Amino acid sequence: MMLDRRSFAWILGFALWVPAMPPRAAAAERPVDPCAALVATDFGRVVDAPTRAVAAARVDAKPGVPAHCKVDGYVAPQVGFELRLPAREAWNGKVLTQGCGAMCGQMLGSEACAEATSRGYACVTTDMGHRGLPYDGKWAYNNALAEIDFGHRATHVATLAAKAIADAYYGAAPRRSYFRGCSTGGRQALVAAQRYPYDYDGIVGGAPVLYQLMGPPLQLFWGATANLDAAGQPILDVAKLPLLAAAVTKACDADDGVVDGIVGRPLQCRFDPASLRCPSTVAAADATPGRGGEPAASGQCLTGPELAVVRRMYSGPVTSRGVRIMPSGQIPGSEAGWEAYFRGGRAAPNYGFAAEILRYLAFANDPGPAFEPTDFDWDRDPQRMSVSALSAGNPDLTLFRNAGGKLLLFHGMQDPAVFFTTTTAYYELATRAMGGRAAMESFARLYLLPGLYHCRGGPGLNHADMLGALDDWVERGRAPESITAYHIDDEARGPVDPPVGFDPAAARFSLPVFPYPDQAEYSGSGDWRDARNYRRRILATGR
Repeated sequence: MMLDRRSFAWILGFALWVPAMPPRAAAAERPVDPCAALVATDFGRVVDAPTRAVAAARVDAKPGVPAHCKVDGYVAPQVGFELRLPAREAWNGKVLTQGCGAMCGQMLGSEACAEATSRGYACVTTDMGHRGLPYDGKWAYNNALAEIDFGHRATHVATLAAKAIADAYYGAAPRRSYFRGCSTGGRQALVAAQRYPYDYDGIVGGAPVLYQLMGPPLQLFWGATANLDAAGQPILDVAKLPLLAAAVTKACDADDGVVDGIVGRPLQCRFDPASLRCPSTVAAADATPGRGGEPAASGQCLTGPELAVVRRMYSGPVTSRGVRIMPSGQIPGSEAGWEAYFRGGRAAPNYGFAAEILRYLAFANDPGPAFEPTDFDWDRDPQRMSVSALSAGNPDLTLFRNAGGKLLLFHGMQDPAVFFTTTTAYYELATRAMGGRAAMESFARLYLLPGLYHCRGGPGLNHADMLGALDDWVERGRAPESITAYHIDDEARGPVDPPVGFDPAAARFSLPVFPYPDQAEYSGSGDWRDARNYRRRILATGR
């Protein structure tokens, strides 16, 4: 094809003009946001945890929480995670994995991660391999792989992903790695020490749901049905729980040497529920017929059937022959926390949660949606429970100890959901397995918090800086001979999800907590609200 003179001139002019255009390279010279760049980074080669960051964006600072990079992603095939990365200059060089609660299914530790980020930690939480509501178990229906993720794998691979992403973001691998969790998070803590002893330098675990034959699920099933009559209706009305709680506190508050509204020595409490029995001589005009033919009277006494419910709660699970199959039943001082078992009969929150576990997780062959907690056979079914993927009951912590790991366990003494006696039983078993108290305390310690409910709330000690004590032990070798714990007004916060910027001066009172089995004892002088006025009561030798 021949070009005429006009076309040739146009092409030549264009060629001469092009070099004068701003070069494309100039756009590439603009600074790249290291947070957003994580989405384009290939983390598929993370060993044992092929990872994809699907979103990453900067989060503006909030009161007490600095600006940070928030990364959402997953580890193949379906373990979701959320990671918060403080600015390079604010990072303390450490990664914290924050545990979740109940059945997870959401990023339930994200608020606690905000507190950790305010202290300089890169913090990750995970949905544990499935999406759902915290008390929903249908994701596990005949799904063994999902139960493995929930049981142990998800925590492990989310931590590997967080370490790899932190390395890419900061240009340096984390120098320390920690775990912090309560309830299911407490189970995650023990599982990590038992199955993945090299993942963490230090672990905080509270109120662990051990998921073994003698573990808390049995109490959940028991408590969910203890207050039901033959028609599935509640026997003891929740309106009477304050009456019961007040009577127990009055009877046993002073057992620890100070009247502070807390049952501080619950295993020494000798409260007799019969002291609340309704008198049989209540005038007929003032009485409402109750179950069993006794007058229901006012809210200031308990009928015979109501007393039977209270005794069942205190006894804990037993077979038809009366054989106890857990270390204890409900703990004196926990009565105000029984509401989740009682309110609404079969519509009570804990009844529904128990049903989800029984239908979809408790047995090797899931019975499915028709199974009810009232169908549980206490002579046959406890030994049928097959939850090995979820078990955290292995007392052999040798590899974790040999790797230099440190373990802090804690439990609320008025926990109505997971009794602290299950944790002390595990700790004593592990102590024997590890060679005695001195050997155990060289790397693992247990702290019991009087007046704490399940992970948070309660009339007693509902805040303690467990992470700070753990970090100090790992970094400086200072084993926590005591940890100061506080009562704060925020019932939604606890030792593993503390408020941002906690001020000890704002606490109502404080007490020291000592490694189990030792206890705090009031000195006899000074304000009982001040932890400095307590001393250590040593209850065992062999240290």
